[in-house]
Amino acid sequence: MGAVQRRVRYRICWTTDRHTVVRMLNSPGNHGHSLGLSVGATNLAGTRDGQSAVIRPAELTLRGHRLTGFVDRVGDPVPLIAPDGSNYRSEDLLADALGSMARAFTDGAPVSDVAVTVPAHWRASVVDTLRRNLRGRLPVVSDATAALTALRASPGLPTHGVIVLCDFGGSGTSITLANAARDFSPFGETVRVPDFSGDHIDQALLTHVVAGLGDASHSDPSSTAMVASLVRLRDDCRGAKERLSASTATAVVADLPGHGADIRVTRTELNDLMHAPLSEFLAVLDETLERYGVPATSVSAVATVGGGARIPLITQRLSEHLRAPVVTTPHPQLTAAEGARSSPTGAGSSTRPPR
Repeated sequence: MGAVQRRVRYRICWTTDRHTVVRMLNSPGNHGHSLGLSVGATNLAGTRDGQSAVIRPAELTLRGHRLTGFVDRVGDPVPLIAPDGSNYRSEDLLADALGSMARAFTDGAPVSDVAVTVPAHWRASVVDTLRRNLRGRLPVVSDATAALTALRASPGLPTHGVIVLCDFGGSGTSITLANAARDFSPFGETVRVPDFSGDHIDQALLTHVVAGLGDASHSDPSSTAMVASLVRLRDDCRGAKERLSASTATAVVADLPGHGADIRVTRTELNDLMHAPLSEFLAVLDETLERYGVPATSVSAVATVGGGARIPLITQRLSEHLRAPVVTTPHPQLTAAEGARSSPTGAGSSTRPPR
């Protein structure tokens, strides 16, 4: 993908009614921007015209309160309760967050095409809830289908055999199988592996760093000062994890009550922390292929998307394990959004695995 990535991390303050945004998008006669929006449990991503991109945390700030966790609760009849006692339907919050993303891109300019991708493991009833909330005006498609669309366009996928699509996200990893000979249509159910996630890797690295501080690991973790410090340190560990995708070593600034140091962490240490959970993920991958009758020799490529796809160890282990090429993009966390933008009304249908 030739998009110029503009990574933005800040709270969303959104006041415009979401249905106003829906009317603005995909309106008849518009000849404006082409927009793809992707929904993830931890981040929302968007691309415009293949030239610019934004990634934001999946959160909203309303009435001075930061609201999170609503993506995984879309369709839940129990509302999300804010600290001030006000309650919100999760699908309303998600629609508002998507509207904010769209407005950040367009600044009120017309949009000719827009599509929204949602996690492939979502139940059909959950997807329908979001569609209804958007009044059916915006195409809502599986992020697996959108990602395959983008990967077919660039860098390209084999046109035979089975494509194993692995989406390494913040709250878990999803496995989707696609039949390349049948227009890359997914078959079977997407398998969700919550125990191998960006959040789990961040937590493991945080524990490793705190252990390296000695006495700090015995401090009261429930004290207000310690909680705030650990939140900051976890964010720093996430940044270190991302840096180690390109570097072999980096430093984490650990500033805990009574303890402060720059802790050096290496890619080798990160790999050691990931070894066991990654092996367990590969076992689930094997079970998925066996369940749908796909021998390893039928796998023509492994396609990887999501932020975790940038981690070298994941690419290495996948390639060695399945003995197949691993295909990704320079910005795998944006692949689904780019696929939605390129084919806003595309949707895959379930087919049989190739024989």
